[in-house]
Amino acid sequence: MPTYDRLDLSIVTYNSQRWIESFLDSLLNQSYPCTQISLLWRDNGSNDGTVALLGQWRERHGERFARFEIDAGANIGFGQGHNANLRGIDSDYFLVTNVDIRFERDTLTTLLFTAQADPADIAAWECRQKPYEHPKLYHPATGETEWCSSACVLFRTAAFRAVRGYEPRLFLYGEDVELSYRLRASGYRLRYVPRATVWHYTYAEAAELKPAQFLGSTLANVLLRCRFGTWGEAVAGFLMYPGLFFVSARFPRQRWKLLANAGKLLYLAPYFLATRHTGGQTFGFRLWDYSVSRAGAFHAHAEEQPEETECEFPLVSVLIRTMPGRDGKLREAIASVVAQTYPAIELVIVEDGGDTAAGLAESLRGNGRFVAVVYRPLDKMGRCRAGNAALANAGGKLLCFLDDDDLLFADHLEVLVAAWRREPSLGAVYALAFQVRTEVISEEPWEYRDIEHNLIYRQPFSRAILWHHNYLPIQTVLFRRDLYEKWGGFDVELDNLEDWNLWVRYSLHDDFRMVEKLTSLYRVPAISTHAAQRQQTLDEYYAKAQAKHARLRVELNPTQVVAMALELGRELHVAGVPTAWIRARVLGLPGAHILYHSLRRLWHLFRRARS
Repeated sequence: MPTYDRLDLSIVTYNSQRWIESFLDSLLNQSYPCTQISLLWRDNGSNDGTVALLGQWRERHGERFARFEIDAGANIGFGQGHNANLRGIDSDYFLVTNVDIRFERDTLTTLLFTAQADPADIAAWECRQKPYEHPKLYHPATGETEWCSSACVLFRTAAFRAVRGYEPRLFLYGEDVELSYRLRASGYRLRYVPRATVWHYTYAEAAELKPAQFLGSTLANVLLRCRFGTWGEAVAGFLMYPGLFFVSARFPRQRWKLLANAGKLLYLAPYFLATRHTGGQTFGFRLWDYSVSRAGAFHAHAEEQPEETECEFPLVSVLIRTMPGRDGKLREAIASVVAQTYPAIELVIVEDGGDTAAGLAESLRGNGRFVAVVYRPLDKMGRCRAGNAALANAGGKLLCFLDDDDLLFADHLEVLVAAWRREPSLGAVYALAFQVRTEVISEEPWEYRDIEHNLIYRQPFSRAILWHHNYLPIQTVLFRRDLYEKWGGFDVELDNLEDWNLWVRYSLHDDFRMVEKLTSLYRVPAISTHAAQRQQTLDEYYAKAQAKHARLRVELNPTQVVAMALELGRELHVAGVPTAWIRARVLGLPGAHILYHSLRRLWHLFRRARS
């Protein structure tokens, strides 16, 4: 049973007066006992009244916390400030947090209980940020990530001390990545905990460029390449840096400040090169970033939190088709559903040709995560009939398929339901997805290596394009149950592209809407011959699916037909030039219309003669 251990919070402030009231109010109103929380403040030379306000809060509310300590001094930087705070702690865990955040009620409880349940080689647990989630990649089933942002992150004290805390030579930005890489180099793992949420007010507006972030993060990137990258990546960093001088200036004295940072780079680089990581582990560098980014960094979550009612949180049925011999895949897919931040989920599992998942389904009924768990073992009947069995057994108002080798990121359902609630007349909403080239090492136990993440489809809803070809990976779509009741499920004569046929039928009269945020992934073979065989199968079924679509009927007026034809032409032709445009300009030349009509008459005479 988890216990409320003592928890130390380390906060570094610099002219942070405007955030203190909101930060402390949210801390007093969250569910973790404040009597078990120690607040360790380090102020880095503020001149706006931050220290005085902290003193007033300590006078009024200090007794409600285990400790409320304030240390004020010169500006020694973010990392050194936290290092100073944490020298005297003796608790098992401590939280590093910005002051420009607000805790949700169960943030600290969720975070610490997760840490207590995890093995000893997990060193850090990062909170999810709203309104803008950090777009870096994490594993949807395990939460493992390459690095943890220090905006709000829980550390295992022993691990933090083992690597001697933050790198003191990084003043601001990049110190969290550097610490994460050193922890991983020492054998520790890192986790992202999406259900532990903080509201982080780091951006005044979406995609805002902050000068300190731009300067600090680019400097840190080159220095981290020196310590953790290959020699090629280190050299690339020094070659990339001069390119920043050719970037359009976005803030005053941008190039002069870049020049000053170049001096710091030349001064610090020898130390980072001399302390290079020499182990076999590799660390991510992707131009000025560190890991794969998920599209939709500035997709904003609404500030208001609705009441938990059926109206606000409609039941969503997640439908999983599986077969015997795929236990590892199935468990991983289900883990990504368990991790969802959306509260009202029904899990429907249908097993085609066996009942090997019965025990797993039974264990899920007792974990309290799902409103309901439905499991149906089936005689061997194929993927379409299995999918139809899942549809028939679903009780949700909204439905979503998840094949057992695909995964959902934690906010998938939350994002899509919120979009649907804004336009409940929509038949479906869909988000973006990674196509992941995957090298399978072992089927059972399920072991694999992700080779490459690609965003293939980013197509806003278009009937013309959808009716021509499929751009909706099956797990990306959340759709109304009444579409199934009206149009039925999968066509059992289609062993492939059955989902495309489904979307074509469902879109005949109902609009879909794209949400421009990446919330899921699907796998394709890494081996080129396997990928080619898969594509050949899909190509063979394309004609079969088109024949099915030819039997459908929809009413369109002439204007709609023309608009769809133009839209499809733009999509299918890279450099299409309308013939009307050519005719208007060519015939506008002197004498051109006489030549044009003479040639047309000759052409018609020639065709009649041949016939």
